[in-house]
Amino acid sequence: MHALSDNTTASVGATHKLGARGVAALGLFAANAGMLFLYFAFDLTLFEVVVVYWFEALWVGLFSGVKLLTASIFGDPYENRWIDVSRGSGLFISLFALVKSSGVFLIILALTGVALVVAQQELTGINGNDFLREQAPLLLKCSLLFLAGHGLSFFINFLVLGEFRHARIGPLLWLPFKRSSALFVTVAAALTAIQTWPDVLSLTTFAALLIIIKLAWDYFLHTRERRSFSTAGWENNKEPL
Repeated sequence: MHALSDNTTASVGATHKLGARGVAALGLFAANAGMLFLYFAFDLTLFEVVVVYWFEALWVGLFSGVKLLTASIFGDPYENRWIDVSRGSGLFISLFALVKSSGVFLIILALTGVALVVAQQELTGINGNDFLREQAPLLLKCSLLFLAGHGLSFFINFLVLGEFRHARIGPLLWLPFKRSSALFVTVAAALTAIQTWPDVLSLTTFAALLIIIKLAWDYFLHTRERRSFSTAGWENNKEPL
């Protein structure tokens, strides 16, 4: 892992302007643009677009956990001025922290999913179980666009450009909650709009606008995440445990 990163750069700060980061950002744009294409290609409803974003939260949580484990094995997420944590101890602490935080994350995800299905049934009259049985497989496949986008960012930014060297336990644990909060806000905003103006369900422009706004928010969070894992961001946020 170190050899891979050393061949690419001596530090994250030095590679912040490399074209590889642009490729990762382009993957983010491609995933959201692909979602817009799928919206028209499969004639998705506004609810179905929102469900795809709900599935994306799963991939956000998955890669957040992988990042913490990667940093524990190849980096030093517990480095501070007071104590020295060995690789083995760090990995054990990370696994314990992941079990606790993932439980909370999955509960939030489950509650949001139930609320989404109940709201869908109440607002459209379509049985929630029928909706899940008929549409969930297709929407899960659509969400694989975001799985690929997050995977590309993980490979390029976290591995090749060496962000794992400067990633710390606090930001890594909060990462899925911060990134997914945008998705949950999107869900809540869409449901509120549907309840307030039922006609938006049939408006193509509203769903397209939702995708564009979500892309802008994604890019903002993506940029902040890159900054927090850069050398400068690490030094500014470095605190003792």
